[in-house]
Amino acid sequence: MNKDCSYWRLRPLGCGSLLFATLLTGCLVSSASAMETSAGEVDISSTTRYQLQWAGSPDKKLLPNETSDQDFSELLGVQYTSSKIDGLSFSFLGKYSKDLDGTAEGSVFQDYLDVSSNERQRLDAYYAYAEKRDIVPGLDMRLGRQYVYGAEVVHFDGLWMKADRLLDNRFSVEAFGGQIVQMYSDLNKNEVGGINVGYYPMKELALYLNSVFYVENSFEAQAYWRPMEWLKVNGRWELLNTRNREASFDVIGDIHATDTTVGVNVFRRFKIAQHTPEDFLFDYTSSLDTINNIKRLYLSREEAYTQYTLSVSQPIPHQKGLSVFVRGTVRDLDHDDAETLYTTDFYSLTGGINVDEWLGLKGFHLSTGVTWWWEDRNRMYEAESRSVFLDARQELPYKLELSGGFYYKDEDVNSLIEGEGAAHYYGALKYKFAKDKWTEVKYEYERDDYYKEFGVGDINVLTLTLHANF
Repeated sequence: MNKDCSYWRLRPLGCGSLLFATLLTGCLVSSASAMETSAGEVDISSTTRYQLQWAGSPDKKLLPNETSDQDFSELLGVQYTSSKIDGLSFSFLGKYSKDLDGTAEGSVFQDYLDVSSNERQRLDAYYAYAEKRDIVPGLDMRLGRQYVYGAEVVHFDGLWMKADRLLDNRFSVEAFGGQIVQMYSDLNKNEVGGINVGYYPMKELALYLNSVFYVENSFEAQAYWRPMEWLKVNGRWELLNTRNREASFDVIGDIHATDTTVGVNVFRRFKIAQHTPEDFLFDYTSSLDTINNIKRLYLSREEAYTQYTLSVSQPIPHQKGLSVFVRGTVRDLDHDDAETLYTTDFYSLTGGINVDEWLGLKGFHLSTGVTWWWEDRNRMYEAESRSVFLDARQELPYKLELSGGFYYKDEDVNSLIEGEGAAHYYGALKYKFAKDKWTEVKYEYERDDYYKEFGVGDINVLTLTLHANF
């Protein structure tokens, strides 16, 4: 480790941010539980976080000499339920983020907060809407900023309505419309809308047809079927305008005699012939330049492939709390010469164990496993790689909880980029000072060959978190 301790030196917090954090912390610790008023009930959830990152001085020229970074954030959720009007509620979730010491362009610590706001701070409202259940019997309405899930995850300001329990509980219809919300880009604020229809012909069968109408129109068909108590079958098919986009098929079965769970998944990724700025899926990793110019949205730039996965989970007899799992995957590109930076052929095998209070270890949980990858590449590239993970948690006396773990990979799987190994280690101590109220200190060490592009080999992260539900 570099003996020059300059990377430990903390720059002073802004007075306003420090005062805000101090006052907020005091309020969280001293506040009582959920608030009952004559007008209704108010539930508040707050997560306050301070994060310090540090590393050695960059060893490349023309890079900023950044050795540390400090960020502060406050995530606040509010849920109000009226006692005067049945079914009326208001929901809000917002986040305030601030880079406390500034981050130079090109630094390894530069993130979306630094490049999307000249003031190095953001105040984002994820949702803020009023909802009325049974505005007429069976019809719910929501007005404001919100998310809708269907053919796309749509973030918008507008109106949402859902009619349920139609025609003897066999149909549901969901419709929405408004103006698209873009948190990190400045594209045109185009209108967006959609319709989701559900059909339930029998108790164990549900069919859905979802649509989103935007610059690009998305369609999705889904089916959920449970033909037997121990068997579930799911299917999904997506279109972008008239072009095939994705399809998947799942079968999940339980063998009650041995408590074994078996799952089979077939996933098909179709080739998207073109990408437009209005595509929904975010992919800022297509080039290093986009981190300085967040104006484009991309569909994932993967080639067409079919992927098959078989998974098995098995509790160990007479060993309560101990189970093993195995998963095998095969990905097959449509064309052998279609490998890119984003997609390759590969085979993988994962094995591991889950431990839940095994051998009388009360409050102990552990999950660990290893994955072997065999990649169908040419001789110029690595053909094998491994990744290992472990996560453990132990409850302690005095309302304490200790957790830790690691993730290690010796090669960047499913990529033609060579030598992209990485390791991540973490340890955390949590103190639960009241029901639904806790504070945690967490340390993380990250080593990633990708960081060498920014002149450093590893990054240390210290995070202080205070969370409370009221």
